[in-house]
Amino acid sequence: MNDLLVVHEGLYGVLKAAFADVGVDLSHCATEDRGDGALILVPSTVSKSELADKLPERLVAELRRYNSTKAEAAKIKLRVVLHAGDIRQNEHGWVGHALNHACRILEADIPKTELRNSGSVLAVIASAHFYQEVIFDDAGSAPDSYHRIDVSVKSFQGHAWLRLHGAVMPLSTAPAEPAAVLPDPDLADLAVRGLFTGDEVKVLRELLADAETARLPMLVSRATGSVVPMPRFGSVWDAFTHLADVNAGPDGIPPAVEFLELLAEELGGDNGAELKAWAARKVRGLRRANARQERQAARSPLPAEPRLRLMIVVELDGIDDNRCRLSFWRQDDPLDWPPLRGEVGEVRVDELEQRIDDLIIDAEGRWSGQSVSVALDFVLPRPLLRLPISSWKKERRSGDPRPIVYDYVLSLRSLERMRATYWHRPWRVRWESSSSDTPLWERIHPYGAPQGKENAIDAVLSESRWVGLVMDEPPSPRPDPSAGPDALTAALRAGLPLVLWHPAARAEDLRAIVAWLVSGEGGILGLPDRHRHAQLSAAEGDLVRDLVVLLDDPNWTVALDGPAAPTSGGGRG
Repeated sequence: MNDLLVVHEGLYGVLKAAFADVGVDLSHCATEDRGDGALILVPSTVSKSELADKLPERLVAELRRYNSTKAEAAKIKLRVVLHAGDIRQNEHGWVGHALNHACRILEADIPKTELRNSGSVLAVIASAHFYQEVIFDDAGSAPDSYHRIDVSVKSFQGHAWLRLHGAVMPLSTAPAEPAAVLPDPDLADLAVRGLFTGDEVKVLRELLADAETARLPMLVSRATGSVVPMPRFGSVWDAFTHLADVNAGPDGIPPAVEFLELLAEELGGDNGAELKAWAARKVRGLRRANARQERQAARSPLPAEPRLRLMIVVELDGIDDNRCRLSFWRQDDPLDWPPLRGEVGEVRVDELEQRIDDLIIDAEGRWSGQSVSVALDFVLPRPLLRLPISSWKKERRSGDPRPIVYDYVLSLRSLERMRATYWHRPWRVRWESSSSDTPLWERIHPYGAPQGKENAIDAVLSESRWVGLVMDEPPSPRPDPSAGPDALTAALRAGLPLVLWHPAARAEDLRAIVAWLVSGEGGILGLPDRHRHAQLSAAEGDLVRDLVVLLDDPNWTVALDGPAAPTSGGGRG
């Protein structure tokens, strides 16, 4: 499927560039997508002879440029029919005998067979009318290079004229290696793919042989855009050779070349400068300099202290509250958000700790080559907010489990808020305001629902000064209208990113602890780290050990029904 998407995008990239080179803006043509092809109706103001003369060579150039950056399964050979005539448009599309005539010629067997068996990339098929009226008397269109073919498709019987373009020298005619020399299989393989010559690969191998970086998985992820899952690589060279077989994206820059440029920035020094210059030359040779500049302008530097995030989302079954849907989003690059969703599983609620442990262990295997810290986000539905996540353990199957809070910064999030996009604007407003000069503690409402007035807590929290709420008791599994205003719902609707409660203590008992937590270094962003350190150093019975901190950062959200990552472990695009 990924190859099909690449080919579809690549076809339109080739067509747009080739038409532009002959002075025709493709957006000014009437175009209909045909799945594996396209119908293009060129305005009558465009010269037919210039189109027949110039377009084939520009298509060949763009096809070669596209194919040089793609795996074999995503390379393109193209059949093009040239025809002219009158057609009409109705509410269903374009109709006319001229259109039917062109479609019949396109489906002829002879052009398909000759193109498939040749080293060419383009077959131009001119209708008998177009050849006679446009090509035959124009030496610039090379009429002698066409040969007549018979066409028999459905009810159509006739002939057309065929020319193959873009033939390349067969590999068998290339100079052979001396008989006594056995080529390095890695070098030969890379050279045959067409992206790099043998000499280029030899130079790159010397440059990459001793290169080392602790951020190798991040560089690979950024080079590919995380569009396909990548295996673990034992060396920089292994990663490079693997990426040489991954398709370029829509901008035409091969992931292997992007990887070299990212690696150059990481390495620095003479090797880094040489790699950067080499990547720049390669991009210019592919005529992708503008795309490279756009990438560089959009590229953010890796943070000095990067942190990866594993977001775990739990959604209760709509019928059985004892069952839930478990999904996750795992970062492999701290600047890649949101990543693609991982596999989704159906589990019982009492299995959550073990299944989440399995997710964490699998993620750690993926991150084994990284030297960065990790944060775990738990996005839970309201009925599960009381789960004792901070006391959950990892490596349970080992027989010697370890509390996850020992190894990770934990964040509790609200599924209802993530799902309710109509709450997101005020949420972002309150989050941005949390960095104001007013001390954070002064912006934390100290109690839950005020008594004696309907919807009083909504009225209080609607004031823009509040960014947090200390609840007087844990939230109920579901709002109960008969019990009065619901403090948690009011906080979420008002956009407050921070809500705190304790399973046993009342809000007034938490005043000193909460004041200390929210007043520390890093402001609201540093709260999860401070909470973790406080829990690790707390003595038995300290209130902070069981204090629940729901902290929602609107900058870390996901589309709950977003696309999933491919399940294949292969690297070909």
